[in-house]
Amino acid sequence: MVRIGQTVLGEKGTKICVPIVGTTVKEILDATAVACSTPCDVVELRIDYYERAHSIDAIIELLMLMKPQLKGRGLLFTWRTKGEGGEKSISSQDYFTMLERLIPTGLVDAIDIELFFDQDRMVKTIEFAKVHGVTIVMSNHDFNGTPSRDVIVNRLIQMKGFLADVPKIAVMPHTTGDVLTLLEATAEVKSLYPSDPIITMAMGPLGAITRASGALFGNAMTFASAGKASAPGQIDVHELKRILDTLDVDGVFDEQQHKRVKVH
Repeated sequence: MVRIGQTVLGEKGTKICVPIVGTTVKEILDATAVACSTPCDVVELRIDYYERAHSIDAIIELLMLMKPQLKGRGLLFTWRTKGEGGEKSISSQDYFTMLERLIPTGLVDAIDIELFFDQDRMVKTIEFAKVHGVTIVMSNHDFNGTPSRDVIVNRLIQMKGFLADVPKIAVMPHTTGDVLTLLEATAEVKSLYPSDPIITMAMGPLGAITRASGALFGNAMTFASAGKASAPGQIDVHELKRILDTLDVDGVFDEQQHKRVKVH
């Protein structure tokens, strides 16, 4: 069972995460208040947008202010690097030092670690996070295109090899075939690990359907906007909730059905 705060991933349908992308303390706290008035399950702090992101002390002060606003929702802490579409650059040493300072504070429920950002160094941080009960979301983002199904599958499996609790991949589709590739890869990995949550999405308008229909293919959590979006193609959180409730695929894709999935 994988949790982000009190939210269990992989059970009872696709969960909704709202990213916070403010640059100042006020913007972040205001956006957090808005997000927590919506039906989202998890809040993601995209700290790379924050104007004082390079100060760990400032980050901790910010997280302490955010904590009571979350109203029990889980917090996913993310520094998206420039190489994967983020706002600010950061050295490997600073990146992992920051995460290791935050892990034991009790202020974050999950941390995002990028698959291709210093794999030798990440192992220590992952082990440290597991000691403190902090969930690892391991991610890869391709803003240029959509890799082949085999590449997507192999990257998600590679994340499992690094002991990620939740493998995550996002791709940029250019054709409807790219969207199908992402969904087929999702279903294939879910058939291999039926009890383990994964997060996948195709970005942009063409990929919007994957944010809403992913549960049918095994997607555990989707990202929605409550104001400013953090990635192209994010749907408004209220609209996405209505779509998910309408589709109502909870229970349709249970463990036994996962085992029968055939991807051709």
